[in-house]
Amino acid sequence: MTRDLTMEPYAYKFEPIYKEKIWGGRNLQRLFGRDLPAGKLIGESWELADLVEGVSHVANGPDAGADLTDLTRLLGPRLLGLSRPMPDGRFPLLLKLLDAGDILSLQVHPDSHAVKAIGGAAAMKTECWYVIESRDGMIYKGVRPGVTAARFRQAIESDTVERFVKTYGVRAGDFHYLPAGTVHALGAGVVVAEVQTPSDSTCRVTDWGRGREIHVERSMQCIHFAEAGDAAPGADGETLLATEFFSVKRRKASAGRAAALPAGRCAALMMLSAKTPAQVRHGGAAEPATQVRAGDTVLVPACLAHPEIVSDSPCAWLEVTLPEPVQGSQ
Repeated sequence: MTRDLTMEPYAYKFEPIYKEKIWGGRNLQRLFGRDLPAGKLIGESWELADLVEGVSHVANGPDAGADLTDLTRLLGPRLLGLSRPMPDGRFPLLLKLLDAGDILSLQVHPDSHAVKAIGGAAAMKTECWYVIESRDGMIYKGVRPGVTAARFRQAIESDTVERFVKTYGVRAGDFHYLPAGTVHALGAGVVVAEVQTPSDSTCRVTDWGRGREIHVERSMQCIHFAEAGDAAPGADGETLLATEFFSVKRRKASAGRAAALPAGRCAALMMLSAKTPAQVRHGGAAEPATQVRAGDTVLVPACLAHPEIVSDSPCAWLEVTLPEPVQGSQ
């Protein structure tokens, strides 16, 4: 429901949207002090979402209760800067925390070509994972070299795909890029921050015998079999990834020293560590400020003057920014 906004943007925090999953866990409570729904295995916490399947609501400040759909529509370029909303006017990012208490289904997401072939409500989905915790965990990512589409289809139908997919051991701080068309799965014991295009379209390749539906035809329409390599595009220094959809940096700040945040661009911060609360502030003043802790996500509108973050202890965060149109493009 549309509600009035103050129209004085600030750094927004949002209520998490928890998704129960058969592969989920309770580790977000241990790691970040989350008050999780009792008795449920929480696999996903949608930190910043503007989908039909879930819309984030502001948790702090005078606009508490407003949803991200309204913020995007009413603030427009004050929120997004020169970046564009989705064609339906919604916010163009989806940020999550994933807790894999058990292995996820092996899955694949459609690219723009597969979306056209599949039709319906399918939407392109490209994503990446930053590993927050790994308890001897691993991931699946990509089809092994030389595996043909025909051989892989046979493997799906005979439930033997595991031997045809590449595996990687992971530890905290690892980063993996998963462009649309990449077969992938999180293994048990891994917690990640996920940055992705705003889509919930997933084709399940195998569910390891748990009985959920397998999408053979749709998966085959989506999977990329060409060797793509493991390097993330645009990676350089702090920058982990730069794509046409979003860029991701891993940043840190020393105790007591303010770190500048992107000015004139919409940015989302996913806090990785902060022993004491950090303050996200703007305008060159200590107030108003938004307090953030490890595990929090905060959205910094493009219009804020001199945005910065400061903490009494060292802190680190993922900084996700939206692309800006190339000069002269429509």
